[in-house]
Amino acid sequence: MTDRMSAQESEGIHIHKWNAIVRLLLLGSTLCVSVMEHSPTAVGAEDETEILKITVGAPTPLTTMRYQNSSAVAVSRTGTVAAFYPRPQGGAKFYRVSNDGGRNWGKELDYPPGYAGPMSVGLREGGVIFLWGDRPVEGRRDQLEINRMIFSDDFLSWKTETATIHVPNYAASLDVKYLSAAKGKILQLPSGDLLMSMYGGFEGDSSREHRAILVRSTDQGYTWRYYATIDYTPEDPHPELPGHYAGACEPSITLLPNGQMLAMLRKQYSHLPGEYRPMEVCRSDDLGKTWTESTMTQPHLMTISPTLQVLDNGVVACQYGRPGFHIAFSLDNGYTWQDRISFTHLPEPFLTGQFDMVKVGSNDLVAVGSDAQGTKAWPVRVDRVKVSSVPVALAGRVLDEQGEPIVGAIVERSPNRYYHDDWLEHPNQLGPWKTTPLTIGSPGLGYRSIRKVEGHPPVQTDGQGRFRFDSVKLGEYVLTVEADGQAPQHRHTRLGLEVQPQEFRMKAGRGVRG
Repeated sequence: MTDRMSAQESEGIHIHKWNAIVRLLLLGSTLCVSVMEHSPTAVGAEDETEILKITVGAPTPLTTMRYQNSSAVAVSRTGTVAAFYPRPQGGAKFYRVSNDGGRNWGKELDYPPGYAGPMSVGLREGGVIFLWGDRPVEGRRDQLEINRMIFSDDFLSWKTETATIHVPNYAASLDVKYLSAAKGKILQLPSGDLLMSMYGGFEGDSSREHRAILVRSTDQGYTWRYYATIDYTPEDPHPELPGHYAGACEPSITLLPNGQMLAMLRKQYSHLPGEYRPMEVCRSDDLGKTWTESTMTQPHLMTISPTLQVLDNGVVACQYGRPGFHIAFSLDNGYTWQDRISFTHLPEPFLTGQFDMVKVGSNDLVAVGSDAQGTKAWPVRVDRVKVSSVPVALAGRVLDEQGEPIVGAIVERSPNRYYHDDWLEHPNQLGPWKTTPLTIGSPGLGYRSIRKVEGHPPVQTDGQGRFRFDSVKLGEYVLTVEADGQAPQHRHTRLGLEVQPQEFRMKAGRGVRG
């Protein structure tokens, strides 16, 4: 899959004080790119590399509700999948079942409890557990109650019970510090024990910065006890970044093929556009008892509600959102992310970005969330494909609006980046932090002016407007073009299987001063 983002329109240039790079946001500049196709060849193993072949199936509409955060998806040991969702005037009381990995779904079923939530696990012993709605126990500062729902493997019957969570002295006030089991999935260890992630605070913690913790159950989710802290960093390690630091919240955990555990954390608190707090990861070598310090995702994944899943082929998938609704993939156990697929780029307040995903087969996923038309379920297949590692050529032409070649245009090839750092900015109003312009509109891929000091390879077009990069490795890149009198343009592109030629044209630029 190739994820493409267009340039954003702007009447001038505004400078992010937290970013030293001036970004020209001028609409209409385009680039004519023709990518030479790469075909797998019969070569020795030393000349091969692995890339991902990602197939997104046709989505199934579930409800017309677009702005919602109560959709969820779960799978049983038999491979039966259930997608839960709300309807207008109906609440989160409905679900549908699929028996073929999310490609086809049965009729709509009633779900009287009203909310399933993303905290689920299909037990190896049978049944699917959901937990949601944790609440304090009156008079106890070390105990919570939580709803425990267990479905049959076919999701056609269920029963509701109450489970107990024992933790140290938690902050029991009803503000954002209240401990919550709100993001998952629940993880079943090889021993059969269950680990569930939570976030909130203990007595004595910072009043606003969250603590991410694990609780453990040895009796299939009836009783949970505090197990470990994933991350508690009350002092903001990056005060130079704009926005409200939230500490560690919305943790999602998974068990990697190498025996490590990986956790993904939300670090941004409020919903204001222009805040810049990428999600972070940390690791455990002892099944979750101790954890490394968290580090920012590379490239940056923005900004909330991660769900981690590991496929049988070793690929790690992370679903996340706001802005948009995306899944990114990792071939190196979460150190770097690639091959992102995007179902939508809509920001708040058009959709929440808080959705869900589950592994439904050896190398298959089902993602449930919203796009412009409402809430849908998407089946996703992820294969690792061996291809020749021999570098290929990335070539094309740069043309003007009339289709005439532009001579001497500069074309730059820079590393892949996913983060959104160019929200459209108000020309004269400051945002709520009073340090950057008020941000408006939808985000897009940030344009960065070509500068030799950046160290990315540039080339110039010839008399026919043609350019060429030789010996380019397969992967994802950002191409940027600048030419005198033309509005600059950039494009996120991927060199892999079945890359099709692209044709774009530059438009005349506008005068800029400041």
